[in-house]
Amino acid sequence: MIEVELQSMNWAEYVDGFVNGDLPFFILGWFPDFADPDTWLSPFASCIQSPDNGVNYCNEEMDALLLAAASSSDPEERTTLYEQIGELYAEDVPTIPLFWEPEFVTYRDGVEGVVIGPPFEFNYNVLSFADDASPASGSADTIIIGTTDEVNSLDASDAYATHDWEIIKNTGAALLSYTPGTSELVPGAAADYPTVSDDGMTYTFTLRDNLMFADGTPVTAQNYVDSWDRLNNLEGQVSGLIQLYVDTVVAVDDLTVQYNLKSSFGFFPALAATAPFVVTNPAEFLPDAINQFPAIVDGIGPYRMVSHTPGEQMVLEANPFYFGDDAPMIQTVIIKYFANPTTMSNAIESGAIDIAWRTLGPVEAIRLQSVEGVTVVQVDAPALRYMVFNHTYTISE
Repeated sequence: MIEVELQSMNWAEYVDGFVNGDLPFFILGWFPDFADPDTWLSPFASCIQSPDNGVNYCNEEMDALLLAAASSSDPEERTTLYEQIGELYAEDVPTIPLFWEPEFVTYRDGVEGVVIGPPFEFNYNVLSFADDASPASGSADTIIIGTTDEVNSLDASDAYATHDWEIIKNTGAALLSYTPGTSELVPGAAADYPTVSDDGMTYTFTLRDNLMFADGTPVTAQNYVDSWDRLNNLEGQVSGLIQLYVDTVVAVDDLTVQYNLKSSFGFFPALAATAPFVVTNPAEFLPDAINQFPAIVDGIGPYRMVSHTPGEQMVLEANPFYFGDDAPMIQTVIIKYFANPTTMSNAIESGAIDIAWRTLGPVEAIRLQSVEGVTVVQVDAPALRYMVFNHTYTISE
């Protein structure tokens, strides 16, 4: 007989536990990294990525199938390959899907521009107040967002949590981005869509003219090369996501950056819109060390982070050098961190915050639906809870 002891841990301890292989099995939540079936499978079933999630599963046959499916652009062939992957997955059981987890966003009357999605996309720069709104701060130039999430890492070479990516995407900009609330990819830091080689293994991006970090430092293609080298060399939590697909990154000239892939991956444009493809400011993120909690973040996104008190609040200010036509409508974003959904729910009800987002939970969301002056929206978020098995853990008799 095997006795099982259930334990609760804080998130940092939990991450250390499963990454270091100390947990035999555990529950893990998952959001897709990008829009493709591969993002549901490779993080748990590939030799490179599964250790980052504590699964430690490695099967050469599975890796070959995953690579073949990711490389194929033929829908019928991909369907056949994913059927084979599913059969092998069911035999070896890296994980067991448990349930879909709904998300809710709640906001006070007068708050406008609240659009969530696709995953990890909550664009603060499109938020605004109606003329008759009563902002929590008392000023239409400041919006307060509540969350029960916490910051684990703001380093794009390391961060691999939902809230972290949300902050990184608001203080940075990937080469491609999504039109808010849609799956439409549009140029971000890139001036246009990439050109693709005939074999599908080389993507070439031309950067926008006069890109600058929020501290006024010019951005060149070499910054993208340096960011890639840094991610590749530091082996942060997210490195496996990129190393599986990208071979080398080359600066062709100051405005041209070339990504050479390990194989042909049709979903690479969606991957290029993720947080690890955000260029990092070398003044804050040195080449030889991960910086999970920088004092400031001067990226190229619509906002810059000017302060962060863990467990209390983060303050973002509009980036004066932001390149986009969608410059922030609200100058200051304050993110308040709450210990639990109940205290956050009380804050949105009392008007102490303008928006409550991640994770409110169904109990508080249902209660708030009857509160006057508050709008509750269930978000189409593909969050899934898994039971994860550590394939290298030995249970002693």
